Amino acid sequence: MVFFFLLGLVGFVIYGLSDGEGALVLASIVSGVFFACFLILFAVYWIGYLLKGHATWLAERRAEPAGPSTQP
Repeated sequence: MVFFFLLGLVGFVIYGLSDGEGALVLASIVSGVFFACFLILFAVYWIGYLLKGHATWLAERRAEPAGPSTQP
């Protein structure tokens, strides 16, 4: 994920430093693809993180005794 982010930044820098018209188009496409890969991987990571937290919460909730406690 971080690798694709860095490649996207490098592509964006190349886009800014290039002189030719063809290089601008190619660099913008490459940086856009790498940034899109980064966003997809980040979304998958974030969804996994949220699902892990939900599974932990659900396991804790199921472990609690059902009903009100009668012990003082």
